[in-house]
Parts: sequence; structure tokens; C-alpha cells
Amino acid sequence: MSLVLCLTLGTSGAPVQAQTSSPRTVVPDTPVPPAAVPPPYIDYSSKHFLVHTDLPREEALALVERLEATLGVVAVYWDRPSRRVIECYVVHDLAQWPDSALPHPLARILVGGVGGGTIGTPEQNGGRTTLKAQVYASTQPGIAEHETVHAYCTQAFGAAGPDWYKEGMAELAYYGRERRDGVGCPQVVIDGLRQGQLRSLNDIVNRGRFTGALAKSVDDLLSRNERTEGAGTQVPLALWTAEHGDVVKEARQAYHWSWALCHMLCHNPNYASRFRALGRAYLTSHPSTFEQHFGAVAREISFEYRFFVKHIDVGYRVDLCAWDWKTRFREFDRHDARSARVHANRGYQASGLLLSKGRRYRFRGTGQWTTAPDRPASSASGDAEGRGKLVGAVMHEHELGDWFELGAEGQFTAAGDGKLYLRCEDAWNELADNEGAVTVRFERAVD
Repeated sequence: MSLVLCLTLGTSGAPVQAQTSSPRTVVPDTPVPPAAVPPPYIDYSSKHFLVHTDLPREEALALVERLEATLGVVAVYWDRPSRRVIECYVVHDLAQWPDSALPHPLARILVGGVGGGTIGTPEQNGGRTTLKAQVYASTQPGIAEHETVHAYCTQAFGAAGPDWYKEGMAELAYYGRERRDGVGCPQVVIDGLRQGQLRSLNDIVNRGRFTGALAKSVDDLLSRNERTEGAGTQVPLALWTAEHGDVVKEARQAYHWSWALCHMLCHNPNYASRFRALGRAYLTSHPSTFEQHFGAVAREISFEYRFFVKHIDVGYRVDLCAWDWKTRFREFDRHDARSARVHANRGYQASGLLLSKGRRYRFRGTGQWTTAPDRPASSASGDAEGRGKLVGAVMHEHELGDWFELGAEGQFTAAGDGKLYLRCEDAWNELADNEGAVTVRFERAVD
């Protein structure tokens, strides 16, 4: 059988509510026509989906709305509408589904073992070969939404790019519906990134097909079953072993790292347009590589990616924490002075000041800012609880030193050579509600 298989993995975490408008979902007056064994599901139809599911009615309607919302996000991002209905089998109680209700022989393995999968079957359409997508998913949060992205790419483009891109973007589309710019993934994903060994940029984009072992396992089960039971028969879930589960766990970590990189590149204004162009090249099968698009800024991306993973938390805004690589930094002599404006709702901002190790600098900040709507405004010295103080850090050769307190007025001695960056001290995932700015004037401190 000729097919394209995209796999998604069982995950944990609460589903996210869609921000986009809800589609009009139509439930037929009568169930599907009776078969030899009555199907355990009801069909739910919307503009872009036909969903067969055994979920209770209200949960099924909510599911279809989430699928439409997810599809809406990716169709806008990739600038191609979904013109064909996506058929989905979303299974709550697999034991109640007879083989006759599952059209593909891998359905039980995909739902009960892997968590979900999209089958793309070639078909003739107007004299050309296209792919018809069919989704199989458990009701674990995010599985069906993830597979919706694969199904859309299968039918709209016939391609999805390398594993790190297609799996990272599928995760991004689901996690990003509630927080369009901020991190909205489950805590288990954040903990895994923070606690696991950091995967380098190169390890993510050049790792190859990290779902290959999982796809091979599924294909081997299909071949084995065809030899013993015959082609077209359902592969029993009993063939799924603990070893297969270990392959899923290993691949799941790669999904999380891929999502982290895709999230950073998609929302960072330094790289968003290039990343979108790379994705379009992947989806339209134009020869293109990550290095061709980002080779000139590889060091900057690597720095910002590592910085993102270090500070990641729910609500973290990549766009607010993007680094300014274009400002010109200069030294000044003892008679010169420089000023920098620092906004409270941003991460580190370029001062334009190039420090020299051992030299002393005098500064004074004017203006006020707040770190939350319910907090009083303060100067660069911070509020009574110590939040909102002006702080700095020095970068040298794309390495960032430890941050240090400045406040509203004073002087400091440069611990090393490098570029001075400034920010309003606040939790990294709570910058969006900050307001105000201060202007900081720097001079050389002369004995």
C-alpha cells in the first residue's frame, strides 16, 4: 500500500481554548447508515472537517471548534486556504470500536500505541496525483489538533518539510492558539526543556528524520500482520510492546525541542520573515536549507535560542525579549556623554555604550515605570518590594555576563570589555503588562 504516514505522540497538559471565532458545527439528524456492526461514533461536520468520534456531544462540538481554530491559524500563516475536507477518527474508548469502524489497518496502533497519525493516500484528481489525508487520534489533549496540521499540509501542499520543522510547527499551531505571541505549552514541556540537556541548534535542524525509528516500527507491525493475517486486516494493539513505547518517549523529546526552536524563530522579529520563507520553501518542495536562510545570523540565532530555553515559562514573549543586533556601540572619552531610553516592557535593550574593563562609569536615570497595572509607578530604583530596578549586563563575543543592579543613580566599574545592555528587572514571563520608560545618561567617572 502506498501511503504517507505522519505520527504524533501521546502528550499531557490541558487543552487550550481557541481565540478565533467558532465555526458553525452541524450534527446530522440521523447517524451514519447502519452496517453489519453499528459504528460506535457519530459524525460531526463543519466547514473543513468530518469528524467521527465517540466523545459526548458537547465535547465533540468543542473538539471540532478547536480543529477549525487550529486550521485557521496555519492556513493564514502559510497563506493557502484549506480547500478539501479533512476526515478525522477521534477515539475515546478504543475497545468499543470494532475493526469495521476503523478503515485503515494501522488505526488501532496509531490511536492506542503512538497516540495519533495521519495517513496520506495517493489518488488521481483531474489527471494529477494528490494526497487524501485521514486522521486517526486519541482524545488526549492536543493530539487531534497536531494531526490537523499534518493533514492540512498533506492535502494543501503534498509536503511538510524535515521532521524538526513539520513536528515543531504542528506543536506550535496547537500551543499558540490561546497565546498568539507568548508561550502557552503545558508545564511538562517547559520542565523537560529546562531540566534536560540543552540540544544545540545544529542538533535540532540537522538531526534528520527523528521519527524514522517510530515509523519503521509501525511499518514493521503492518508488514508482519499482512504476512500472518492477510493484507487489509487490522493490526491488533496487542503487538504494541514496551520497546515501541520507549521509541515514542525518545521521539517526544525531539518534538519538544523542535517546538522550542520553531516558537522562537516564528515570533522573533529578527528572524520571523526568513523563517516563514524557509517554511514556504519546504512546503512547496523548493531546494532550500536552514543554512541558506540563516547562515549569516547563525551565532545570533544560537544565542537567542539558548536564552529563550533558559528563561522559558508560560507567558514568555519572544517578541518582547528579542535582542537588538543593529545598534552601533561606541566607546567615549572622559568628556563625552551618552543617553539610552529603556522601556519597562522589553527584555535587554542596547545602550550603545561599549565598556572597557576596569573603567568607571557614572549614570543617572530619569522617568518612571510600573511592573504591573496594580503597582505604583517607580523610578529606576524600583518599588518598595524591589521590583522594577534598572539592571544591566555586558555581552562580549555573543556571551552574556551576569546581570548587575544599577538603580536610578550611581556609578560602576566595568568587570570586562563588551556591550552594555539594560532592562527593567521583572519576571521574564511578566513583561507584557509593564508600562513606562526611563532615560539613562552615562558619563565617564573621572577621579
